[in-house]
Order: sequence, then structure tokens, then C-alpha cells
Amino acid sequence: MKFLEGFLVVSSLTSVFWADFVRAQSSEEEIREENFLEAVLTSSDDVPEMFEKIDLNEASREELLSIPGVSEVFVSSILEFRKRVKVIYSVDELSHLNGATTAALAAVRQRGHISGEYGIHAEATSFSSASPQVLPLYKDAYNENGVRNFQRLDLKLRNYEFCAVTDKDPGEKNYLDFYSLAGAVKYVSIFSSINIGNYRLSMGNGMLFSSGGVVSKSAEAITPLFNKNPYSLKLYRSRGETRYLRGAAFEIPVGKFGITGFVSGKTFRAHLDSVGSVTSIDYSGLNLPTGGPSGGKLHETIEGVIIRYGSDWGLCGISGVCMSYDRPFTNYYADKRIVTDMFLRAHADRLAFSGEIMADKCLSFSANAGIDYERARFAVGLRELRSRVVSNYGGALSEAFPSSPEEGAYVGGWLRPADLMKLSFYYDRFKIKSVSGEPDRNGEEIFADCYLTLSKLGLFDDIGTIVYVRYKYKTREDYYIPESDFPVSQSSLAGSKQSFRIDLRHSFSRVVSVRTRLEKNFLSSGGTGELFVFDCAVKTSLLSVSQRVSFYRTDSYNSAFYVVEGDLPGVAMYTLLYGDGARLSFSASWKATDFFSAGAKISRDIYDGEKDIAVESSSRRLAGVTTISLELSCVVD
Repeated sequence: MKFLEGFLVVSSLTSVFWADFVRAQSSEEEIREENFLEAVLTSSDDVPEMFEKIDLNEASREELLSIPGVSEVFVSSILEFRKRVKVIYSVDELSHLNGATTAALAAVRQRGHISGEYGIHAEATSFSSASPQVLPLYKDAYNENGVRNFQRLDLKLRNYEFCAVTDKDPGEKNYLDFYSLAGAVKYVSIFSSINIGNYRLSMGNGMLFSSGGVVSKSAEAITPLFNKNPYSLKLYRSRGETRYLRGAAFEIPVGKFGITGFVSGKTFRAHLDSVGSVTSIDYSGLNLPTGGPSGGKLHETIEGVIIRYGSDWGLCGISGVCMSYDRPFTNYYADKRIVTDMFLRAHADRLAFSGEIMADKCLSFSANAGIDYERARFAVGLRELRSRVVSNYGGALSEAFPSSPEEGAYVGGWLRPADLMKLSFYYDRFKIKSVSGEPDRNGEEIFADCYLTLSKLGLFDDIGTIVYVRYKYKTREDYYIPESDFPVSQSSLAGSKQSFRIDLRHSFSRVVSVRTRLEKNFLSSGGTGELFVFDCAVKTSLLSVSQRVSFYRTDSYNSAFYVVEGDLPGVAMYTLLYGDGARLSFSASWKATDFFSAGAKISRDIYDGEKDIAVESSSRRLAGVTTISLELSCVVD
């Protein structure tokens, strides 16, 4: 690692002089998103759905508020402007509204879209990536080329919507190994929506069905507590191969009431014991020619109905759901279960409350309350999670629904003592209930961070320096072990882990900025990990070029780092770094026309010495691995 240490010093010294020609993402919203993704996800499966673009001519207040960096003042101005002009034709029309800062307008351009004159909006994306050094291993193991491939098509025409997704992982022979088709029609007869195919249903705090934006135990729990709608029915747009419903669903509005009916049937790959009982479900989505889970398939059937009532103060609802499986489980999950669920989201000027109660013979609940001031928001939360429903659709916490019963309470908040500073924190105390006769395990999590923004002469919102400092402590850490460069198995660390992180981001102009990240992990077992990241980029309206170098050292998977690398949309946003080495990446995207854009990325992982890279029984000792990614996208409005 001597050459890495030397390069680190040289990079730190030269970055100051070279920074006028480079730019990286630099905003409080990006860091907040990065923390949110780090807590919620371990792969990018849900990212397209969490951050899907919304139509500015149809978006609700809650949908507009879900855009990071968009204030309530700006949202109110947009809604008033939309009432006055009927149709918004360009984001530029919003620049004169109250709350329309440079950062807010940029966020709206990124997350929003405007349907064309005839109500047409279409997006098509094609993505492929491969590692030349690893391709022979897939050839030997599976007689397959080892290419990762992904396509998505979104189409909207007036009140019709359609989405198609295909996904092929390395090692899979079929380029349609996984495909998802979803269609919806809105405002037909008595129905406000009819969905056919794959869809996602969200309600309450996410204990039964949820999406990525549910209330969670974190410093950022306060934002969705005030802004998010606790109910939604959407087309499934992700390439994740498990966390969706497949069948049909409909919505019927009756005044302030709404009725949703749905039915779903699909099959999982499952691990089975000698008598055919399910020991675990394989959520990886890998369908390889050889290997895979021992056992067979598990079929799931779900039927249910939701009745909800909405008013100016919020939304409440009650549901009845029947879940059944064609095999018994060896653990405490039930193969047949009728679930009753009630949820409530209420808000006043400065107060908000969100709660959910779920009964499936056991009683589970999650409740959150918050208070909002101009310069501070605070929230508290309680939970008692004893459900015996298969944990397939997310959960009430910021990190997936626990695999064991859990109870706990947390307090979190943020405050802005000065215009240039923001502090966030949360503390969570929980208990993991054992279902195998072992003692219950107490745990706690602590999170604290600080943003310090130094604007350049106060002229622009996006020019200046951001200093970000974070401390995290956890006595329970879930992590994923990658197999064939894809996260497929999950383990849980019973010991504690501490993490210190500092980011320095400087924007020299609206085009140029740089970023440095330093992070250190400490494990109770004595293991440690270090990470250094330096990236820079140039971004204009037509061309974006960026490069990044990361140096890392970890003792084990337990101290591994998840880095949000800002990849092309088709590839996982997370890069898992472990061992001892460096990662270099260069990416470029070009917006050729208003409709068409292309992107490419080359990354190189360099190991300290050589590392065994294995695919099934085929392996090679390599000093490094290069990955090449290409993406084409087309948007029509």
C-alpha cells in the first residue's frame, strides 16, 4: 500500500490547484440522500422507484415535498401558479416564484418532468456492464458471457401508464431472466386507478407493505413524517426480483373515502429442509445454471382490501389481508395468516403524528410524533414488532423489517442554530427478541452529524464550501457478502461498530467543485477500517465528466464500506469496498439532444498484491479488475 499512501498525499496537494477544472455533486441534499440510502438499502433495486420522476402538472403537495431541497414555500407557490396557468410548460416558468432557489430549481429539473402537449411522456433506458478479467470465469462456470444487462421503458399517454423492465445478472444465460410488466389506467368509470401486472402498494408506516420513503428511526424520520403520504399504489419500476406484488389492484373514490382491492400471486426460490419445509427465502434474484439454493419453490398468494379516509388533517385507513403459502416454515413464520392493519397520519401547523397497528394473532405497532419549528424539527418513535408475516415487502424501520421480533424507542431531530449550520441526531434503544431459545439481545444506535455551509460571498446557493461531520454507533450491523460481484447473502454482526466520517466539498462555480471523504470504522472485536475518497467533475448542461479515487483498508466484511459512487442509473449505486486496495473510476455522460443521452463508465479495482476471484469452482488470482459500463437513454415529452 506504499504507492497508495504516496498517491493519497500527492492527490491531496494537487487537488487544490486542479479544482478549477473539475466538479462533484456538492449539496446538503446529496449527503442526506446518501445517508438515507445507506440506512435503507443494500443494493439499488428500489432506487428507481424511490426517486422516480413526477409530473409537475399532476404532482400532489406530498409528492413535490418529497423532492430533496424543495421547501414548503416553493411547493405552495408551484401549486398556486399551477392553478393560475392551468399547464406548466417549462421548469424555467417557476424561477420567479417564492422559494425558487438555484438548488431547488435544479432538484425539480432532476426529479420532475412535464408531459408534452398531448400528455405524452416516455423514457427508455438500456444499460450493460462487464469485467473483461472476470468474463472467462463465467464462461468456465456457466458457459455464459458474464454480462450484466438491464432495460426499462416508462410510457405515459394521458391517463394510461405502462412500464416494462428486464434484468440479466452475470452468469444468467437468458436476457429475459427477469422481466416485469405493469400497466395502469386512471379515472375510468368509478375507478380512479386500475393496475395490472407488477405493482407496489404502500400504506401506514410500512409494517406490511411499504416503499422506500416510509417513516423510519433516524434523523431524517422527521421529513417523511411531515411530508409523505402514508398510502400509494404505483407501477413497479425496479429491477429487484422479489419486493413487489403481482396481479391486479384497483382504487375507487367515494367522496373523502377510498377503497382499494388487490390480489397477488407469485413464486420465490426457497431453501428447504429434508421434509420440504422452508428454512429461508432466497431474495437475491440470481437464477444461475448451476448452484443456487437447495430445495425448490415457494408460492405466495395475497388478497386484501383497504378502506381509507382523507381530509385536511391527514389520512387514516383499515385493511384486511389474507396471506398464504404452499409450504410450511421451519421458523416462526406462518404459512397462512389473516392480517388486520390500521394506520393514521395526522398533521397540524406544527405537529405531526403517524401510527400503524397490525394484528396477525400477534400485535405489532409503530408510532411516530413530531413537532416543527422554523429552525428545528424533533420526532420520537415507539415500536413493538412481533409479526409472523414473511418479511418480504420492507418494514417500519430504516433498515429492513427485522428477521426476529423487536421492540424499541427512539428520539431524533435536527436544528439550525445559524443559517450556515445544521445539526442532526437520533438515539435508538431496542431489544431483539429471540425465537430460538437464546437470550434476548439489547442494542442501541447513535447518530449525530453536522453541516457547515460557507457560501462564496453569499452570491449563489450552490457556490461555496460544505463541511460535513458524522458519527455513528451501532450494536447491530447488517451487511451483505457479495458473490460474483452481487450481494446475495446477509449476515448480522452481534458486536458493536463505530464510524467517524468527515466530508469536505467545495464548489468553485456552478460548474466546478471537488470532494474529499475520510472515514474510520472501529469494531468491538478489535477490527478497523479506513476509507479515503477524492472525486472531481465538470458538469454542464450538455456534458458531465467525473473521476474518483478511493483507498480502503478493512480487516473483514464487518468493517467494509458502502460507497455511493454516483453510478449510471442502471448499475447499483453502492460499491462495497473491503480488503486492502484502491478503486479508480472515470465516467462521462453526454446529452446529445433534448431527447437522447449516453453515458459510459470505466472503473478499476486495484488490490494490494493479488486476490482470489472465484465464480463457482472457477477462480483466478488477479491484481485488479476493470469494469466497463455503458448506458443509452431516450426521453420524449
